[in-house]
Amino acid sequence: MVRRAAILFFATLSAALATVVIVDVLVYGRLTLFEPTFLGGFAVIGIGVLLGDMIMSRDRANDLEQRTERLTELINELENFSASLEAANARSRANEERYKSLVDAQADAIMRCTPDGRMTYANRAFLKLFLLTPSEAIGQPFRPQLHPESPLADSGRWIGRETGQERISYDQYVKTVVGYRWIAWEDYAIRDADGGLIEIQSVGRDITERKSLQDALTDARDKAEDANRAKSQFLATMSHEIRTPMNGVLGMARLLLETQLGPDQKSYADAIRQSGMSLLALIEDILDFSKIESGALVIEKSDVALQPLIEGIAELLSTRAFIKHTEIVTAVDHEVPDSIVADGVRLRQVLTNLVGNAIKFTEQGGVVVTANVEKSPRSDGGLVLRLTVRDTGIGVPPEKHAQIFEDFVQADSSHARRFEGTGLGLSISKRLVSAMGGEIGLTSDSSAGSTFWVTLPLEEKNVRRARWSLVGNRVATITGSPILREGLRLQLGAAGAEMSPHQTLVAIQAQRKQVDLLLVDADWDEAVPLPDVSGIGIPAVALLPPGHRAQLGQLSAKGYRAYLIKPVRQESLERRLMAADAGANQEISASSPQQVRTKPGLSILLAEDNPVNALLARELLRRRGHNVAQVATGEAAVTAVQNTHFDVVIMDLHMPGLDGIEATRRIRAEEVENRSRRLPIYALTADALDTGRKACLAAGMDGFLTKPVDPSELDAVLDTITPLAATMAAQ
Repeated sequence: MVRRAAILFFATLSAALATVVIVDVLVYGRLTLFEPTFLGGFAVIGIGVLLGDMIMSRDRANDLEQRTERLTELINELENFSASLEAANARSRANEERYKSLVDAQADAIMRCTPDGRMTYANRAFLKLFLLTPSEAIGQPFRPQLHPESPLADSGRWIGRETGQERISYDQYVKTVVGYRWIAWEDYAIRDADGGLIEIQSVGRDITERKSLQDALTDARDKAEDANRAKSQFLATMSHEIRTPMNGVLGMARLLLETQLGPDQKSYADAIRQSGMSLLALIEDILDFSKIESGALVIEKSDVALQPLIEGIAELLSTRAFIKHTEIVTAVDHEVPDSIVADGVRLRQVLTNLVGNAIKFTEQGGVVVTANVEKSPRSDGGLVLRLTVRDTGIGVPPEKHAQIFEDFVQADSSHARRFEGTGLGLSISKRLVSAMGGEIGLTSDSSAGSTFWVTLPLEEKNVRRARWSLVGNRVATITGSPILREGLRLQLGAAGAEMSPHQTLVAIQAQRKQVDLLLVDADWDEAVPLPDVSGIGIPAVALLPPGHRAQLGQLSAKGYRAYLIKPVRQESLERRLMAADAGANQEISASSPQQVRTKPGLSILLAEDNPVNALLARELLRRRGHNVAQVATGEAAVTAVQNTHFDVVIMDLHMPGLDGIEATRRIRAEEVENRSRRLPIYALTADALDTGRKACLAAGMDGFLTKPVDPSELDAVLDTITPLAATMAAQ
């Protein structure tokens, strides 16, 4: 600013001086006021000032030009930005139109509204569904009209508006242009950058047809469940109604056989018992099949002792085999776990079925039941338990292998078939094994019998260590049965012993230094005596079929140190051979189906309304030395327990008036109230379903006995009861 003022001052002064000089020359003809030197200097200064101003003007002109160019650039950029903005606005408008057309084209009803419920947008489907126009809808509150029977009709509120959730789904039965329809709504919260609620978008879909289908499916499911419950109830009723008289038939036949009968009478009574057992087996198959078909099958896992289970089945079914003079043997490999996790009841049922079939179709030879551990054929590399049932029977033709496990299929289904049956046993077994996560199969040769196998998954940690109780021993066997010899070889091998190849007394005596123990099988004909082994110098054990106890008195005189009753239990074999090897001279027998284990002296209350079953149970108990009091109703059972001390109660479930379940509940309630001792109560039931057994345990019972009552099962229960008198004396 100062610089500009100085230039202006000198320029003005120069102009004034120039004017004075011009006037002076014009008037006087010459310079009279100033010296030329002064004027010249002053002119030079003025010219310099003017020159500087010209330079500054040029700089200002350049700067102005640059600014003009920059302004031009900015104008161009602004024009480009404006064009881009216009293009973006155009695209936005196009997208908005596209979105609107897409939304309008949707079959779903779509709307938006403010938080207070005023509509800001609705697509065509929404407007059409509720018979609205944009002018009627936009800016106005909207609530659909609910059906009078709708659960939200009383409040009339649209729940999507008031929940405060980000997203919510719900169904409503609302009035539309075509009447009341089910609409499935889904609401979304639309928020601004600060999280404030701007709008709520609702999307509705007509689900009336789907709802009707769901209702129909629900109704069908309910009817199916009702039908299944009816089937289950029918099964329980049929089981009770069929098994109850069967209990009387089989039980009375058993009692009759224990009396003094003539040969013909004994034959007739035994025929009744065998026919009853066959009929019971058929009934069990049909009930099991119906139970599976009705969906009542339940797999329950628990620890199962495998070796006792297998040997128990062999003993239970041995009578059928021994009647035909066929052998039945079992062998459990040393690597098999002491117990496995499985459904013991179902596994027993499967093995009983397979072993029973094997005995049924075998006329000569016998049946071998084995258990061992092997690697799973699957890629997981785990272990499986393999159970095999091999027989020397008629076999299964190759063309029947694929169908043998189907319902109602038999290897021989002709009218001339020799073996009866329903054809359900293997089908039921396959379903049970599959339900337990295992597999079942068959290998068979019509000329060499059949081998049925079952595999079940096994945890490796459960595999037991080898226990070699007879390691280093060589055992010789004299028997005419290849099946028995094979079974004994497997049992001895599991104990670490080796079987001698010699099979005659002469050969064995010649090699007695190489034989540590001798097993001698008795002939089926009791009239054929056991060979005398007193002179061979080898500890010997006799193997006797059931019913050959007449030879017991001769064993010691003939050089035998012990005996075993067939079928031979593996543990009993090891124990007897160890005792014989140690020089113990005692008669110790393995347990057999005909042995009776009793603990006499119990005071028993029997609650049973059926006269035949009551008579049968009383006789079974009295023959075992127990004192029995009998009542016929649940009320009488409760009263008897209140007035008399009993050691155990055997309670029928189905009695008139108060049933066994409710009677047990009352007894348990009084025990709690009076702080008295817990009285053992066992159910006497003919129900085929597990639900009945669960009800027994839930009511407070300690266990159950299934009709027809198995005497050995009854003995096993009573052996666990300690008489009250003995308990009080001990105290």
